[in-house]
Amino acid sequence: MSAQHHDHARMTIDMPYDEHKRLKAMAAFMGVSLKVLVLSCLRDHLLSDNKSNKETLNAFKETDEGQGL
Repeated sequence: MSAQHHDHARMTIDMPYDEHKRLKAMAAFMGVSLKVLVLSCLRDHLLSDNKSNKETLNAFKETDEGQGL
């Protein structure tokens, strides 16, 4: 049996393959795991009280358009 981690939960997300590939490519480019990338984004953007600045919003837009990957 594997050890249980009572302070963590597992989450599964179904998503289109092309989006998954893009996220994996971003993580590889940044030199981090996909888990670290997703957790970092969640913490920085959804679980934070900070508001995105114009530069960040432009970076998101460029990434969505496939630029700068």
